[in-house]
Amino acid sequence: QSATSNGVGLNVSSLQEYLQRQLPTLFTTQLGGTQRQPPGLHVRQFSHGQSNPTFLITLMGTDDKFVLRKKPAGRILASAHAVEREYAVLDALSKHHSGVPVPRPLLLCNDKSVIGTPFYLMEFIEGAVYVDPNMPEAAPDTRRDVYQQMVRCLAALHNAPVRELGLQNFGDPQGYCARQLKRWTQQYNASVAEPMPEVLRLVEWLKDHVPPEDLNPERPSICHGDFRLDNLMFAPSASGRPVLHAVLDWELSTVGNRWADVAYNCLPYHLPRAGILQCLNMPLAPGIPTEQEYVQMYCEAAGCMPPSPTAWSFYMALSLFRLLAILAGVQARAKQGNASSARAAMLASDAVLQALAEAALRAAGLQDPTSSSSSSSSNGVPQPKLAPPSYSTSIAVAPQPTAANATHGGQGVQGGSDVVGLPSARVQELRARVLAFVEEHVLPAEEVLEAHACGADRWTIHPRMEEMKAMAKAAGLWNLWLPGSLAATIQHMRDACSNSVERDVLLGAGLNNLEYAHVCEVMGRSVWAPEVFNCGAPDTGNMEVLAKYASREQQQRWLLPLLQGHIRSCFAMTEKLVASSDATNIQSSIRREGDSYVLNGVKWWTSGACDPRCAVAIFMGKTDPTAPMHLQQSMVLVPMDTPGVQILRPLLVFGYDDAPHGHAEVAFKNVRVPASNIILGEGRGFEIAQGRLGPGRLHHCMRLIGMAERAIATMTQRSLQRHVFGGKLARQGAFQASLANCRIQLDAARLMVLAAASHLDRSGNKAARGTIAAAKVVAPNAAQLIIDAAIQAHGGAGVSQDTVLARLWTAARTLRIADGPDEVHLTTIAKLEIARASKL
Repeated sequence: QSATSNGVGLNVSSLQEYLQRQLPTLFTTQLGGTQRQPPGLHVRQFSHGQSNPTFLITLMGTDDKFVLRKKPAGRILASAHAVEREYAVLDALSKHHSGVPVPRPLLLCNDKSVIGTPFYLMEFIEGAVYVDPNMPEAAPDTRRDVYQQMVRCLAALHNAPVRELGLQNFGDPQGYCARQLKRWTQQYNASVAEPMPEVLRLVEWLKDHVPPEDLNPERPSICHGDFRLDNLMFAPSASGRPVLHAVLDWELSTVGNRWADVAYNCLPYHLPRAGILQCLNMPLAPGIPTEQEYVQMYCEAAGCMPPSPTAWSFYMALSLFRLLAILAGVQARAKQGNASSARAAMLASDAVLQALAEAALRAAGLQDPTSSSSSSSSNGVPQPKLAPPSYSTSIAVAPQPTAANATHGGQGVQGGSDVVGLPSARVQELRARVLAFVEEHVLPAEEVLEAHACGADRWTIHPRMEEMKAMAKAAGLWNLWLPGSLAATIQHMRDACSNSVERDVLLGAGLNNLEYAHVCEVMGRSVWAPEVFNCGAPDTGNMEVLAKYASREQQQRWLLPLLQGHIRSCFAMTEKLVASSDATNIQSSIRREGDSYVLNGVKWWTSGACDPRCAVAIFMGKTDPTAPMHLQQSMVLVPMDTPGVQILRPLLVFGYDDAPHGHAEVAFKNVRVPASNIILGEGRGFEIAQGRLGPGRLHHCMRLIGMAERAIATMTQRSLQRHVFGGKLARQGAFQASLANCRIQLDAARLMVLAAASHLDRSGNKAARGTIAAAKVVAPNAAQLIIDAAIQAHGGAGVSQDTVLARLWTAARTLRIADGPDEVHLTTIAKLEIARASKL
């Protein structure tokens, strides 16, 4: 069969010869092992897109299709059309479970002699592209779903680990916007005979208003550079719902400032009605979020705060200028006759460039929003003023709701201090709902759950727990621990849900760590509450590991039922004979034998292993004791019913066995599991352990604040009820001093925990390790001191089973050891201080 070009102007014969040499399996697999002539190529150019010409390559006589992207022919700007960079970022993202779906690249060719310019080949993905951001043919629910998927994907891209992807040298995040401004100014000037006066004015304003944080951003991100709806490909799922299958056109990708990328994604809210620019109609079609709602959705998914209004003005004006400069280049190529699309002259006309310049000036506040006729829509409805959204980044202060009395002797859980740091009314409302649920359902159930945990059937699950879990899920109070940024990477989990209610709540409420801190504190007021909301340890930490590091197959088997609350899990790391706070000390072995791993070792303090619902353990051991210290360990998924797994005994914590959850000593003797059960790969165990600890440690701290708040409430109520030496305990000076000190200690600890949560949101686990360590020291020590004071105020009742205080004190004291003892965290803080001083 002969190769056909369908009028695309490529040397298709040369292309086929090259591909047969470089990728022979593409052709030989079609021959069934015979020596027949290889199939020819049919080449057709895609009409969509104005930058790098893109072609569909079909092996004639087969169903096999591929996509080729090449640089344009003729004279082009020096730094433009970098197909090599496209290939590099696609190659990195396709090999990493980043939550950003991309086509798999197959080959990069820098040899211009093949088809005239460098090109790369990638897999063909079938799907649909929404060219019009208004999605006029879609239903409102579909529009809303598509926009949610788009913003979550962008957040997942920005949160992707740059170094783990091998892209640390892909771009310099420092001074990103300043360099972008310089680059696009140069490209604009090179594309036009004479710059427009409006552009000259805009460029001067942009130079004077680069945000200070651009010089050294706290969270460098992979930026797509051209992230728009019509660069996303969707395909229908089994239910008919469009699912994001691929992000396309990575020519402008780099490492830089996330907010420049977000602003460019928001351009349809600001584009003028000129030429064939795809702007959003006003009023917005039902289901499409407003710009403010969209940016808030991004913040929730990415776990970050929005920029200031002034900074947002800059990012939006810069985005409009970038588009203007890009289209000026398209216009220049059209005049030279080497534009990649026949629509170039219409898209990049002088009128379009003029309208974009005016829109950018309006975004910068340099022009009256009503001064141009291009700012009104075709249906006569004027577009909104192109001013920055009015974001609020200030700390809100709201009264702390009063909780009902507890069942243990009537102690309440009312706090006396205001709640500081609530970032939105939505979170305040969510916190109030969780608090109401705890008051109405969890606290009244404590007595029966405690009795069951001390009875003969204590290693079984009381029906009331499963009833409350079902109620919490139905109320939408489920998996609230899951950060929106992480949820964005596992959206495919929703497709496996059997009903819409579970699908809606499966991935939580999109809270960041700071927001969840306020909700988690409420859960901490009862030892039973976290499980009710599927927010209990160690499941949350294990789910985080699976979401971040597991394969799709591992996620489907284990992460999905954990998110659904159908099973529970345990984390088998700590060992009796070594100091396990240093993960490099772990001695258990993981030995490869053919298609299996064989595990041996004894673990203890394996929390949750005694629970009859515990279906899987994450086992940490050494795969290569001869490797560098931090590359010896690996983590493997072990079903608890695997032969050789034996629970030796439940361990007691100050006399409590914490049934039915339990903390077990577990033997793993010649336990054989498939090699596919390894997480991330051999030698990655220490890396996973470090990634797991940050949020998990903070969750403990958040719950400790709730425990201490309940202790203060019981202590205060006790003082109003008890008479000593002729008056109420509340009137005694010694008690008042103790109570006041408790309040000071608690509020200081709360602020430390909130600061650590905010730092984690803004800068990530590694950068926030110092503040997390400080919170992990302060919170359990403060809680232990406060609970001890409450016990003292109760006298003999405080150490008995008649109050909740003894159990709370046990938990607080234990958490000075669990997830790293105080000494380890103090060492971390000290080392950071010394390192900081050495740089002065």
